Amino acid sequence: MSMAPAQNVLSLIQSLRSTPPRLILSPPSQPRRASVALILRMRPAPDLVFEGNEPAGYTGPVVPADEFGIGLPFDDFLRLDWVNHPDTVPELLFIRRAPAGGASGGAASRWSSHIAFPGGRQEPSDESSVYTALRETWEEVGIDLAESDFVQVGRLDEREITTSLGKRLLMILSPFVFLQTSPFSPTPELQPSEVSTVHWIPLSSLAPPFEQSQWAHIDIDISTRLSPRNQLIRWALRGLVGKMQFGCILLPDEPDYVAEGFDMNMDFEQPVDGGSGTWYDAKSGRRLLRLWGLSLGMTLDLVAHCQQDAILINGNVPRSRSTSTGSSPERSIFGPKTPVTVQSSFDAHWFPEESGGARVTTMTQGSGTRRKPSVTIVDKRRRGVGPGVTAVFPRFSYPDVNFWIWVFGRRYRQVVRAWEESVHGPDRASDRRVNWSGAALSTFYAAVRNALVVAILLRGLATLGGVAGLTWWLFRHLGASSAEL
Repeated sequence: MSMAPAQNVLSLIQSLRSTPPRLILSPPSQPRRASVALILRMRPAPDLVFEGNEPAGYTGPVVPADEFGIGLPFDDFLRLDWVNHPDTVPELLFIRRAPAGGASGGAASRWSSHIAFPGGRQEPSDESSVYTALRETWEEVGIDLAESDFVQVGRLDEREITTSLGKRLLMILSPFVFLQTSPFSPTPELQPSEVSTVHWIPLSSLAPPFEQSQWAHIDIDISTRLSPRNQLIRWALRGLVGKMQFGCILLPDEPDYVAEGFDMNMDFEQPVDGGSGTWYDAKSGRRLLRLWGLSLGMTLDLVAHCQQDAILINGNVPRSRSTSTGSSPERSIFGPKTPVTVQSSFDAHWFPEESGGARVTTMTQGSGTRRKPSVTIVDKRRRGVGPGVTAVFPRFSYPDVNFWIWVFGRRYRQVVRAWEESVHGPDRASDRRVNWSGAALSTFYAAVRNALVVAILLRGLATLGGVAGLTWWLFRHLGASSAEL
């Protein structure tokens, strides 16, 4: 029997607090850091009436002010009656970054309209990483997480943000989790140059398995990253290696708050390399949000702390606010493991017999790892689409590039196997000191770089061979014609 939503959130937070986060020290060559805030709230059931907010003429029962829960510890708050109402909905706050027109420069336009968490870079004057999350949240959306309405309940594993296919470290990202201990959410004051909309998304919409209609992929033009200035080289690379494809969750574009001056009917301009967080689905005739990349990885990291049989995964989705993600018993169940997953998507692609019918005895997500109840994979076809490695790491549009990544990914698979063994085996201090996600990240992108070199060389040789063959045939044909004359 499924638990009430509040008990699921309590279980999630208890797991979060009992799992020490993996912290990453900044190397001397790159001290830059950033922080984000993942803010949870319990949206009250629609039929609940709170003291002081009664409609005119209302004479029914009300929730008294001393039971609102403001300032209570999270465990006491999550045991309140209104919080445990079956129609109370746990939600997670997301922001949509301002479109390219509101960005201050070209670099920022790459992230225009992306779905993200409030946060930003750490300033030299910031006291700590959590202070950065508090300051950035206040500056971007006008929510003061230091008020008694909010309590910090934990943090997720820190992450390395890299560029140039994993070769260059940009910064270390620290995610912090907060819980709103009040039935009333403060009205955000959005910074229009930074944020265009705020969305409270039910956690049930963010937990796998996902419906086929809710899980998609985003195409990223890798040529803009390999050769950002030379148009000719970019054109050649685009034909030689194709595009990167990242998994994404599709969510309804129904903002709770809109920044002043923002036009909800505007046509969103796609970044140069693709990957906008807003997408118009011509088939359904509606605009959708696309949650992908780091934001998706941190979301799945958070949801992975919930019990496998909880309502967040198998329960109801609020009818009025979100896309259904409920699954029938015959659907495959792929819970989130890690951004690099113990079941590589490349293994599944080239050796599908190894990925179907298996039992997942451990679920890990983010840089941390936790044991989960075993889950039987019902269908080798994976009808219930799960994130796996595609949540954070890309595939490519050309199958041969994916094949070469698998060929060169032996070290990557060894790292992931050791990561998995550290979960199954005894708890060892040496394992806790290993930055598994960073090691997997570097080895994966090392395989990607080698695969791209081989793919470019093979395609280049094939192109030269084709041109040489065509030239030889033309000369031979023209020579034969001249001889006949």
